Amino acid sequence: MKWRCPQCGKPHERNDPPCDNCGHHKLEEAVVPTASAGDDYEQFAWACTECGRVHQRNSPPCKRCGNPHFEKQSMEFDDTEVGSVPSYRELIGRFEAAVIVAVVALVAVFGLGLLGVIQVPGILPLGTPAVSDVPGENTTYGNVSMADIEANVTADIDAQRTGPPLERDDGLDDVATYVTRRTVKNNYTDENRPVTERDIRRFETDCSSTPGALTRTVSGVSGDKTAVTLAQSLGFGDDPDVIDPTDSEVTKAGVDAHVGPDGRLFVTVAYC
Repeated sequence: MKWRCPQCGKPHERNDPPCDNCGHHKLEEAVVPTASAGDDYEQFAWACTECGRVHQRNSPPCKRCGNPHFEKQSMEFDDTEVGSVPSYRELIGRFEAAVIVAVVALVAVFGLGLLGVIQVPGILPLGTPAVSDVPGENTTYGNVSMADIEANVTADIDAQRTGPPLERDDGLDDVATYVTRRTVKNNYTDENRPVTERDIRRFETDCSSTPGALTRTVSGVSGDKTAVTLAQSLGFGDDPDVIDPTDSEVTKAGVDAHVGPDGRLFVTVAYC
């Protein structure tokens, strides 16, 4: 009795898997023609013309790829190859290769989305966006501290509110800083990248929804500049369309101020 590998077709003397040629875990009984002593004979197999899988009988379609066309091949075995391990390319078919390529592509897209290289719906990149090399100054405006201007902007809004004062939030401060720096860079350089809701949602805040962000500018302020007069000149507290003073749902805010190279003051209020 002879035994053969159903994967590669190699004959074996005993039912002793795995296959010496391809490592397949199961052998099957094979009918091998006999010849008289001294007669030469060849063993034939049938190979798929598409994927190359060897079949013992001419019984298409191919078990691997479904191709209906086989070609007759002489079975030749080299004793030096016995025990060799087949490569992955020899064992997988077209379907398996396509699945592997698709999985690799999905992993690559997911990774690029996390890094922010490409935008993938439903995936926010890791970390928060930042703007580098921003023209101007973010510490003082003349002799006035930017921190004092920011504090007075919040105070000017609180003076018009009927509810409790706005709570200053570090996460919203980060949002306001990003929006201000992006706005300044867009105004003084060749960059023109808009601030998107997707950008703002990447910041960690205590807000239950995406924060709002408003930027105002003022230039050519006459007379002595103080933090109070500069904050009032921006008009955040005078315009109900900016932050409705009767809106009790707005409870937190962040503020950032930056002065451009030409002396124009940019202030952003982020809120939720």
